[in-house]
Amino acid sequence: MTSHSWLMLDHESPRYRLPDDLRARDPMGGRDCGWVEQMLPFVRRFSQPGDTVFDPFAGFGTTLLAARLEGRRASGCEVDAGRIDLIRERLARHGLAHGTTLLHASCDALEDAALPPFDLCLTNVPYFGCRWTGAQATSQLYDSPSYAQYLDGLRNVFHRVRAGLCEGGACIAMVENLRIGDRVLPLAFDLARILEALFTMEGERVLVYPHDAEDNDADTRTDRRHEHALVFRKQRERIDLPATAALLDAMRAAGHDFTLFGSFARWQQDPQGMPPADADIHVDADPQRLDTLLRWLQGRGFSVTSWGDPVTVPLHLDSYRGRFYFRADRIDARGALVRLDICYEQ
Repeated sequence: MTSHSWLMLDHESPRYRLPDDLRARDPMGGRDCGWVEQMLPFVRRFSQPGDTVFDPFAGFGTTLLAARLEGRRASGCEVDAGRIDLIRERLARHGLAHGTTLLHASCDALEDAALPPFDLCLTNVPYFGCRWTGAQATSQLYDSPSYAQYLDGLRNVFHRVRAGLCEGGACIAMVENLRIGDRVLPLAFDLARILEALFTMEGERVLVYPHDAEDNDADTRTDRRHEHALVFRKQRERIDLPATAALLDAMRAAGHDFTLFGSFARWQQDPQGMPPADADIHVDADPQRLDTLLRWLQGRGFSVTSWGDPVTVPLHLDSYRGRFYFRADRIDARGALVRLDICYEQ
């Protein structure tokens, strides 16, 4: 893969294209099937032979085929049983069915033991508004009744991806913004915000395709001339340690009651240890006190989020039960980061 910010894709190889007979068996005619050529450079750049490449939206097995062609193990989840069968048959025709694990489920519904760790997550997300006509499933994101519910489904899947991804591994999602009717939905940017709450952004590539007017879909008029490849990595971010310590001192001086715990507390006791990626504090789940603290932080340039969603005050705390913490981030003009995780549940 070149160091350019774009990747030109001029044609799809007939050898690896989804065969017409398999395409005809799909409820959507395989129109959402990606290219093997789209995935191969990312497999080569972000994994090593013998690694496991995982696709949480396996679809027609394009990512899995690219992984097997490059000598990687392949693992994928797919909620539609018919597409599971298509993946198996497609890989078998290439003699690459071995070394592949397929799970008929949404990955966020799986226990840890059911989804072994993987070295790279590489996927093309299912698109909202495609009017799915196949078998019904509560976890079928194509069939989401609203854009907000669709984004919640993506968030749940990538939370599970983070748990299974090895430390230092990359999570790469192919996505484009959508035009549905006369409305444009900024899906690429909304997904980037979801992933930013879970991983560290490393960059992006813009995938550029040849244009065929017949590829336009009447229901979701996405113009697949280009697509974003969002590149994130599971790794510890570096924070400004002196600025974080100064923030905690200022919070105490302002009368905010909290208990410091976790990696930052350990680092203060032993500065020779591994530098922390954030400061964890525990506060009482008192909405009024939380409101006061969050307003204080926002007044000092912090953004406050919950699982990537902006948090507004006054709080409706019941809306955040089960999410356990708020995250407060501030990035200054030098690019230095101060990050505070505010835990309000045990």
